[in-house]
Amino acid sequence: MKQLSLAIDLDRCIGCKTCVVACRNSHGIVDHENCIPGEIPYYLRVESERKGLYPNLSETSWVVPCQHCKNAACIKACKAEAIVKDEQTGIVRIMADKCVGSRDCIEACPYGVIQFDAARNKAHKCDLCWDRVHMGEKPVCAEACLTDAIRFGEKEILKMELEAEGKEIVKKMSAQSVIYFRKPA
Repeated sequence: MKQLSLAIDLDRCIGCKTCVVACRNSHGIVDHENCIPGEIPYYLRVESERKGLYPNLSETSWVVPCQHCKNAACIKACKAEAIVKDEQTGIVRIMADKCVGSRDCIEACPYGVIQFDAARNKAHKCDLCWDRVHMGEKPVCAEACLTDAIRFGEKEILKMELEAEGKEIVKKMSAQSVIYFRKPA
């Protein structure tokens, strides 16, 4: 099975959250009239880490989408068998028609990326823009990224490209299907 993946460039990501907004808009997961700050659903988020003391400060930002785990805890936790890993793409998807709203998958996810839609009583999450990918397009986050910090492709091919470019894969962050990389130190 091939694993489709995102590769996040830690040197290029500036934490602008354009990917987050594009994803929300593309999937229609925000009720713009009634949303409350801090409670807006998302399929990916941007995290950052600051280092140093003034005036020598640095900040690194990165995108955290669903990791499309090899042995996904959400799949094991879902008693309704509503979460599946596609054998052709490696994408972990929630089948809304089977979801019973138990929220077990949300508690099981170590990355905190599964959301709950109370109005529909369904869990939902990043599926790497399943429909777009099957039409030969990139996920919205990779297409919308202003700094080209998000790449999309088959995981092993992305890793080979990064190696050929002399990039360092950050193994601690890249334990699952998403690859985080930067220039060597």
